[in-house]
Amino acid sequence: MISFIVIGRNEGWKLTKSIQSIIDTIEYNDLLSFEIIYVDSDSSDDSIERVKKFNDVIIFKLSGDLNAGIARNVGAQNSKGDVLFFIDGDMEVQPKFLELVYSKENGLVHDFMSGNWMNYYYNFSDELLRKEKYKEMKTDAYEKVTGGFFLINKKSWDLVGGINEDFKISEDIDIGLRLAKNNIFLLRKMDIGVIHHTIDYRDKKRMWQDFLKMDHLYGRSLLYRKHFLNIHMYHRLFRMDYTLILLILSIILILLLPELVVVFVSIYCISLVIRGKLSPENIVYNFLRDFTVLMGLLFFFPKRNIFSIEKEN
Repeated sequence: MISFIVIGRNEGWKLTKSIQSIIDTIEYNDLLSFEIIYVDSDSSDDSIERVKKFNDVIIFKLSGDLNAGIARNVGAQNSKGDVLFFIDGDMEVQPKFLELVYSKENGLVHDFMSGNWMNYYYNFSDELLRKEKYKEMKTDAYEKVTGGFFLINKKSWDLVGGINEDFKISEDIDIGLRLAKNNIFLLRKMDIGVIHHTIDYRDKKRMWQDFLKMDHLYGRSLLYRKHFLNIHMYHRLFRMDYTLILLILSIILILLLPELVVVFVSIYCISLVIRGKLSPENIVYNFLRDFTVLMGLLFFFPKRNIFSIEKEN
């Protein structure tokens, strides 16, 4: 049995497309044993009403201190499937993709799977700006982390205890790293599995909104601290946060060799300029993020989440 678990908050028209794409996938693949679960994180729009227009979707509404990890866990805890198919409410499944990773007779072809996806980037007025693949792939690849769309055998999910609910964001990266530590790696198919309708990640307004919400304390500070002894984390750290590494090294070296403070500060500043591609705004943004991530590594400990669950009729 396969359990489709959709999570969302205020996704509107995107959620309608998401649920319809799952139904299309079920029909295309002639699935007989399945369920669709939607977990809503206290939407203030018509999300639940939209989902109720579809038959036989199990709906849970959450309230309180919420995040995507909590919603995924609620979906998994209330599922009956041997295979869990997680998808964000702003994603459309491509029906043909499922036959590449799953069969009714044998289940998943690998314990932990995902695929490529196509980002449809919008502005804050829901105007489509461009279409862009998540990554260019010439072949399938084994990786260590996933995103908001993945399939996993229930036994592998249970092995690591599901999602760590401390993570407000990047909970999918955390579980990927924990699975990798147990030698369960993500098999990412090169084929497009979903279409992702989202605000452009490089949109300046979105960047600063996410910064002011201090999301990076979860996706960086908490992630790096919890996985300090996990060798699979360091590839991500060196690829995404080399300026943070240089900041930490500069501080250590300045304490040891204060007479070379100008040299170490200059090296760090040059790395900021290169990473920011000469943009003053990007340089300031990256510095502020590095500094707050460093403080978060030492002092950020998220509070316990308190929430309630209501099953919708």
